[in-house]
Amino acid sequence: MEAVFEINQNLDIPIYQQLVDKIRAGVKQGLLKAGSQLPTVQELSDRLGVARGTVKRAYDQLEYEGLLEKVRGRGTFICQQQEVGSRKDRAMAAIDRLLDDLEDMGFSSAEVNIFLDLKLRQRMEQVERLKVALLECNPESLSQLADQLREIGGMDVSAYLVDKVLDYPYTMADDKDLIVTTTAHAAQLATVLPEEGKLVRIALRPNPRCLARIIKLRHGAVVGILSQSQRFAQVLQETLRTFNHGISQVEMTLFSQVADMAGWLKDKDVVLVPKGYEKYCSESATAALQQFGEQKKRISCGYEMDEGSFLYLEERIRRAREEKPI
Repeated sequence: MEAVFEINQNLDIPIYQQLVDKIRAGVKQGLLKAGSQLPTVQELSDRLGVARGTVKRAYDQLEYEGLLEKVRGRGTFICQQQEVGSRKDRAMAAIDRLLDDLEDMGFSSAEVNIFLDLKLRQRMEQVERLKVALLECNPESLSQLADQLREIGGMDVSAYLVDKVLDYPYTMADDKDLIVTTTAHAAQLATVLPEEGKLVRIALRPNPRCLARIIKLRHGAVVGILSQSQRFAQVLQETLRTFNHGISQVEMTLFSQVADMAGWLKDKDVVLVPKGYEKYCSESATAALQQFGEQKKRISCGYEMDEGSFLYLEERIRRAREEKPI
């Protein structure tokens, strides 16, 4: 049970939220059984070295969700499994709390009815949409793949960096219908994902137009690689090494490290940038890159699913839609 209460002070996530996520996951995974007693607020506060108010806030949140029960004079316990009737009682209590909150805000019964009807209709309209999580190790490829998935339509795509999910799996909501990632990261993610059966493994390839231009680069060319992340720069460098052995010099730099874009470009014959590079640099840097592209070679590089991966993903999407509850 000790692992359930482990927290990471270095994460940019409130401690109380980490506790909520950990305990909630512990209940779902069966690490915390119904009827199990939790440490007191003071005990857990001392153990973790955090304020009592932090632990109390986490316990209060979980009690509100119906996962914990505070028994006067005895302590705090994981709730027993709820029967159908009890679930109905909890639902009615939740509605009462919502109505009380709206009443406190000054809304009339007619206004509340309109709000509820609007929300219900919005939920009904979205019931057929799949919730898809996309995970990749660098922001450039992540953005490009997210755009490709959204073109398929009928899906709500949420994009996550792999390292963020590995560091804190609760970053990604567990209501996803499918989880899409590259084969390079699938094994790592399978160890932290709640349901490995939702995992869809894909393979990436360079965009054919981008690859054709890289292959045609003359021998001895001095190439600059500009990127938002070091990992994407390394991917571009590997592509260069694989498809063109005649490049004499490669300089990799992050957009954030270039103070004078025109000066940095001066000694380059070719520069490789991520597709949609404009979102990663300033207006002056964008202007310098556009001017460079008119005089020399600026290659916008993108990566996409190969044909086999795309067909496999389409099949998994079809099956997920058929299995999705109405």
